[in-house]
Amino acid sequence: MANRKSDNLYVRQLIWDTFPEHREKILKLEHEEREFLGQDYEVNSYSLVSNVFISEILAPALEENDGQAVGRSAKFIESLLASHREGVLEMASIRITDFLLGFPENWSSIREFAGPNLIEEVSRRAHYYRFDPFVRRN
Repeated sequence: MANRKSDNLYVRQLIWDTFPEHREKILKLEHEEREFLGQDYEVNSYSLVSNVFISEILAPALEENDGQAVGRSAKFIESLLASHREGVLEMASIRITDFLLGFPENWSSIREFAGPNLIEEVSRRAHYYRFDPFVRRN
């Protein structure tokens, strides 16, 4: 269980450091979850990535076609995958890779910014989807 806590803190710190302009959203999420689950509750990495990274950072960047924000997001994903932490990799696969590949336009928008770890992750997961993520679409 200590490893899971470490993963949560790792993800929180990575979002905190990579996207300082979104720190208030992290604090708000922590406050909301602790209000219902107790002051000792540690927000898990799945909640942080879903509610802060995907909802507040990645999805808007993709929707607005903001190349700079998409590039920063790709670097963040690369850092998560480079951690080689089993819990972080699982969370990234379930939350982030599924978000990217579940909507082909998302992957098309971030593909040019993807680093080697994200390319490897997408290659590993591609067979679960109905499109080939490595064939360019217009």
